[in-house]
Amino acid sequence: MAGRAAVWSLPLLGALAAGPAGASELVDFARCITRAGARYYTAAWCPHCARQSKLFGNAIRYVNVVDCTAGCTGVDSFPTWTFRDGSRLSGVATLDELASRTRCRMGGASEDASSGTTAPSVGSPGARERNAGGARIIEVPRH
Repeated sequence: MAGRAAVWSLPLLGALAAGPAGASELVDFARCITRAGARYYTAAWCPHCARQSKLFGNAIRYVNVVDCTAGCTGVDSFPTWTFRDGSRLSGVATLDELASRTRCRMGGASEDASSGTTAPSVGSPGARERNAGGARIIEVPRH
């Protein structure tokens, strides 16, 4: 394959630039916002959607994405996010905005989307972290 240049996708480069810890945190965050009921409406022709997707890098595959390239009923601008409480957010959303709407956090404590209770970070005394079925589980001993 001499003379062929390697072609990298922008999301892949974003995840590589974030490093292993950053990519892992994005995956956890993407999974959390999906469990919290967030939905991301996008279109292939939308440059703002490309910017939004780039924020997630490869972790975008864990986000509940609806492709509206051929159109979607009730969605007039892109990107658009909808949330479990019925609220909407149009335009490129920052990770902080998504965290605020879903109670998910990057690299720290997050609130359980169903109960609204805060889960301690792994740094809590006696806490143990494990993965099961793709979910990050933090076990905290009772006092």
